[in-house]
Amino acid sequence: MKIIPDRILVINLTTNDHQFIDGADLFNEWVGGVGVGINLLNKYVPTEADPLGSNNAIIFAIGSLSTFYPIISKTVALFRSPYTHDLGESYAGGRLSLALRFADIGALCIIGKAEKPSIITIINNEVLIKPAGPLSQMYTSTVGRILRELIPAQPGKRSILRIGQAGEKLVRYSNIVVDTLRHFGRLGAGAVLGSKNIKAIVVSGNKDIPLDQAGIDRKAYLKTYQKIWDLCVNTEVMKKYHVLGTPQNFLPLNELNSLPTKNFLYGKFDKVTEISGEKFVETYLGRRVSCNTCPVGCIHVAILRERYGKDLADIHSTSVPYDYEPMALLGSGLLIGDGVDLMKLLEQTEKYGMDAITTGGVLGYLAEAYEKGIITDSDTGGLPIRFGNCNDFLEVIHRIAQRDGENKDLYWWAGEGLDRLVKQYGGSDIALRFNNQTPAGYSTGPYSMIGHAIGGRHSHLDNAGYSLDLKSIGKELQSTENMMKLVKEEEWRNTLNSLIICLFARNLYTPQLVVECFQSLGIIKTEKELQNLGLRIQKLRLATKLRFGYNFLDTELAIPSRLYEMETGHGKLSKSLIKEHLEIYNSILIERYHLNL
Repeated sequence: MKIIPDRILVINLTTNDHQFIDGADLFNEWVGGVGVGINLLNKYVPTEADPLGSNNAIIFAIGSLSTFYPIISKTVALFRSPYTHDLGESYAGGRLSLALRFADIGALCIIGKAEKPSIITIINNEVLIKPAGPLSQMYTSTVGRILRELIPAQPGKRSILRIGQAGEKLVRYSNIVVDTLRHFGRLGAGAVLGSKNIKAIVVSGNKDIPLDQAGIDRKAYLKTYQKIWDLCVNTEVMKKYHVLGTPQNFLPLNELNSLPTKNFLYGKFDKVTEISGEKFVETYLGRRVSCNTCPVGCIHVAILRERYGKDLADIHSTSVPYDYEPMALLGSGLLIGDGVDLMKLLEQTEKYGMDAITTGGVLGYLAEAYEKGIITDSDTGGLPIRFGNCNDFLEVIHRIAQRDGENKDLYWWAGEGLDRLVKQYGGSDIALRFNNQTPAGYSTGPYSMIGHAIGGRHSHLDNAGYSLDLKSIGKELQSTENMMKLVKEEEWRNTLNSLIICLFARNLYTPQLVVECFQSLGIIKTEKELQNLGLRIQKLRLATKLRFGYNFLDTELAIPSRLYEMETGHGKLSKSLIKEHLEIYNSILIERYHLNL
């Protein structure tokens, strides 16, 4: 294999064939990841593509440094989102990047639609499309267990992607589960696979890159590798992710009046200690797991113990991965103040293959709409949907995942997402969405809101909006300066996402260190080249979004009105302030990227 992966596998499900194409020029120019993926998306997905039609595509891509260094462990998925109809861009850890790398695949493009529910297996150069058979309509965990037994592949170098019933029922915010504990979430990647009749994808490879044969200076490479490893395990840079993980955010955000509570109506939750990172580590934590090449162990897995019989030992244990954002939207967002109840909700979304953050936003709307009489018992089929009641929400999730397209009831519309729910039942003011996308678990001030609105995929990880909020509390807001900070931060994250460096390590992988990583492999890159790469990727992402109909200037569309009611660390926010910032961003769009709405 070459140092930089340059083979692209294109699978056409309609014609039931595949081909490997040379992607050297693409990878050399765009490095990998989102840079390569967005180019392939524009090649294979026309402007008029139906997100759930055969003319949509889904592209998985890794980076040129994948598997070489610690914490470069992710894969990007790109597609036209069935949830927002905009750019779909999602990242997952696990073993997928390693499996693709050892199969000598830099990018995987899936186009067309299979005739019947199918499974794709990729083992080195062998690509097969097989009938899914009885695996259809199975839980994600069951599918993973069966495929591990059925498909001969080298453990540790194999990755299994699968969707649940929600993806098969085309719930527009269904996800793809990767290696049981990680996900391509937030924008409906599971529905895209479901629309293509793909239940699962298995990737495995056993190729390698002998350092000496590749002309790599072994001493220089190992020195850089050890340097990064030491930063990971022997300093404070990554420690917080190892100990409490992202749920450490609960108590500080609650103190700052920035914890989404009761569908973002409040910023504080009186039962926050019961669902905090501290509580979960002390009471429910079963193990910590890492993605491939990572020594940090940020994946925290709780053990949900449930009694199923009368005898004392009749206990069923389920492993439940947990992170702050899903916990916030399904926890404080729904007034769920019990750790066991929260784990049940997380596990319910896991087995059906539903994005937990978006599901929490949909459930928050339904509970408030029920409370206010916008929806009634006749709409719910007699099921109450009440804040704080775990069993209500468990049943709603079940009904959404099992929705029937022939009977377009409340739960069918709920599977379409907040926009469709509002059009059908009303209550726009209580439906939290940024250009159709449900917010993550932050309402820290103006820049978390603006960051969602202008971000390439409307996510808190697009830019550092929430961090900028915290740094500017009590200070006069410098509108133009701060907007440029958001813009430049997102551009650098594009560079990291072209390499697919985990964004938890964004403070570790400085431009200087990334340059050193390339140099240790005998590749010359300058900081200026890397910065410029991020800018070019951002321009391409924005052009793609505009092609699909993106508009952030309509503040009613871009910013949920509920967030103007909620107290934050900056107090209540004004529409005029947000409008001013969005107009500044529009100027940046024109002047920096030469694009216009």
